[in-house]
Amino acid sequence: MDGKKLEAFVKAVDLGSISRAAVSLHLTQSALSQQIASLEASVGVQLLARSKQGVFPTQAGRVLYRHCQHLLRGMDEALTEVRARGEGPSGRVSVGLAPYSLAQSLTIPLLQEVRRQYPNIVLHIRENFGGLLSEAIATGQIDMGVLYSPVSLRAVRVDPIVVDELCVLAHERRGLPDPVSFAALTDVPMLVPTRQHSIRLAIDAGFQRHDLFPRIAGEVESVPSLLGAVSEDLGCTVLPRSSLPPLDAYPSIVGVPFDEAMPIRLAFCTSANEPLSEPAVAVERVLRRLIAGHATAPTSA
Repeated sequence: MDGKKLEAFVKAVDLGSISRAAVSLHLTQSALSQQIASLEASVGVQLLARSKQGVFPTQAGRVLYRHCQHLLRGMDEALTEVRARGEGPSGRVSVGLAPYSLAQSLTIPLLQEVRRQYPNIVLHIRENFGGLLSEAIATGQIDMGVLYSPVSLRAVRVDPIVVDELCVLAHERRGLPDPVSFAALTDVPMLVPTRQHSIRLAIDAGFQRHDLFPRIAGEVESVPSLLGAVSEDLGCTVLPRSSLPPLDAYPSIVGVPFDEAMPIRLAFCTSANEPLSEPAVAVERVLRRLIAGHATAPTSA
């Protein structure tokens, strides 16, 4: 099966558009359509369905797309290893990082250390919700991840690494009590992530334990945007202590602990079925050292 045709098919699925995929691959739209048509002819089934909004995979297309992830990744790793000519661990390693976690602050140090120690490793860092990352680990699309637990997939090995504590961030003029109760937050507008995220689930569960309901003012998926909104007194938010940047840049924001334990756990996750490759093991060692160093450092809240 032609690798270029598979790449064309995957790119069309990823972008949901033949025209955008053609631009991304530096092909004409006609050439890309011919490659996909040829691929469909070779497998004997329709792989893409068309609509006014673009293209999407058929049931058969979804099966092929899943396998293509393994095939194309294997081809990339093979080419990288060949080009490296055996000079130390080499290949492509994918790391998933949960948003709103200390893992985000490790992105730059991880890139720096991997480049310094293992220049032939190509590091791919992917940030997404824990559920999507755990599925990607289970299906072999990424090698490892630092996610909020629990992760319920049997195909994912979960190694708890850090227990963090959630705290409330608010503008100083709100004068929240220290510590603050959920009852004191019922009339305060809350800026939180969506229900796909473990932090939102923990917030909702905290209110439910007291038969209370939060006043959701907005759902925001960016820590800098959250902090900017809080500094403008558009509402308060809840974040893990370890994910907080230095608050010197936000002098109007104060961090207040809850009056009850609000732990949230980070875990190191890998496939339970497939061993890590040599380059992935090397990256794992670097990432674990960085996490251990960050976990013992003082937090600013």
